[in-house]
Amino acid sequence: NLRYRNGDAAMSLVLAADYRVPDFDHWWAALTDDLPRLPSLGAHHIVVYRSLEDASRVFVTIGFRERPPVDALLRSPVMFAWFDSAGVDELPPMFAGEVVEKFDLGAPAGSAREQGSGPAAAAETVIVAAIVPVGELDRLRARVHTAADRIAASGVRRFWIYRALDDAAEVMILQEIATERQAEQWIRHPGAAAGFMAEAGVGAYPPLFVGRLVQALEVPGT
Repeated sequence: NLRYRNGDAAMSLVLAADYRVPDFDHWWAALTDDLPRLPSLGAHHIVVYRSLEDASRVFVTIGFRERPPVDALLRSPVMFAWFDSAGVDELPPMFAGEVVEKFDLGAPAGSAREQGSGPAAAAETVIVAAIVPVGELDRLRARVHTAADRIAASGVRRFWIYRALDDAAEVMILQEIATERQAEQWIRHPGAAAGFMAEAGVGAYPPLFVGRLVQALEVPGT
């Protein structure tokens, strides 16, 4: 049932950050107020997830149609203002990359919909995000293809791979999983194709993120 689609050429850059906000409701209001600033950066979509275990932890992806210089983007006053308004004291580590593979593992129609910067899960589905080193990307791709039936049987509906722009061996992987229970089981007993999850939280990499979609937002004016 594996359906493979190449990376979306229309989406040239994705920024992602995993961080905590001291007051989620305040942050959410500030985020929506800040949206009109983002077209100046070329942002097109924002997808926000909230952790199941820590309500103050969020995972945010921002998609761009073009590929602006990443260093200049991260130094932009607009980007600093974005985090200041969230009450974040320090700019969190940012993953900058491009989507290279989208594996559709037979998600039922209507169970998910894609929004530029990443998979926007339906309310009942769970997102598992990992930013990790994987060594050889082609080997990971091959493992996912080989284990497609096993992965799908575990509840994984979509499997997205993003490659870091500054390190071809570093990836961000987003998995949409049908239910929270299946997500817990998959994390405890992953197949060989998902062994990368054990690398999350090692060294400078953030711990595995498990959460639900809050909202996928289209940036106004883009």
